[in-house]
Amino acid sequence: MIVIVGVNLVKVGAVLVTGRPGEPGFGDPTNLGLGVATIGFTVVFYLLFTGILRQLAVMLGLLAGTVLAAVLGAVDLGRAAQDGLVNAPQLLPFGSPQFSLVAALPLMLYSLASMAEATGQTVINAEAVGKEIDRRTAVPKTIRGDALTSLAGGFFGLPLMVTSGENIGIVRVTGVRSRFVTAAAGIVLIVIGFLAPVTRAISVIPSAVIGGTAMVVFAVITVLGIQMLGRSDLDRHTNTFVCAVALALGLLDLGWALVLLPAITAGAWLSRLVHHRLDARRMRLFVLAFALVSGLVLMLGA
Repeated sequence: MIVIVGVNLVKVGAVLVTGRPGEPGFGDPTNLGLGVATIGFTVVFYLLFTGILRQLAVMLGLLAGTVLAAVLGAVDLGRAAQDGLVNAPQLLPFGSPQFSLVAALPLMLYSLASMAEATGQTVINAEAVGKEIDRRTAVPKTIRGDALTSLAGGFFGLPLMVTSGENIGIVRVTGVRSRFVTAAAGIVLIVIGFLAPVTRAISVIPSAVIGGTAMVVFAVITVLGIQMLGRSDLDRHTNTFVCAVALALGLLDLGWALVLLPAITAGAWLSRLVHHRLDARRMRLFVLAFALVSGLVLMLGA
């Protein structure tokens, strides 16, 4: 599951560098150079520095990539010069809440992918910080936290909120495992969100630079997943088969269905189904849920 999450996230970062096929700017040499240069800066800083500076290698690589982009004229400073000092969120920007079944169904399907992703990221985060957790209690807490955050964010016009995989990579790269640092970082981000000049300054960072940094961080997640696979006794044919099928489905491009039921969900849930050998009752529930989701996908696709 973690390998699937990591690889799919690396794809997201790569798109920020290369652009999407068929769209203007796809494969732009400047963006490709900035993405590769940002990755190179991050690696060099990590290898040359020690202590706190090594822990800041990802941020320093991001800053160096931004400076290079500014030298090449790839930074748009027009947005940073806008007026205003405070930018407060607007309550219910789209009007009073209304329930729509047509709008809710795709989000319910998306939540399956979100829960699968949260499951893997909770486990791998515990691995990264060296903490033993009870997955039966820790994972539901994470998912409920996502749900409450999404509910609160909805009042300010935000989309569904999910756990951020890049944070796991940052924890592993920096070695900072304190939850107090995480809480302090959250407070800083909230304050920055209200300071319009800071948010505008951050917005000028080219997407290619962000993509290069994201690729490094997300690749760390993939490596952590590979480490977990190494402890899964792949000499057993059953485990090998489970990993092969899960990876095949998780890395498959499902086209339009990817929007509703991402491949990551299929790979993750199938691996759970086969690996844990669900009992008859849970098997019936799984088949019923799968049939319901498939019917909804086919109905919405038609």
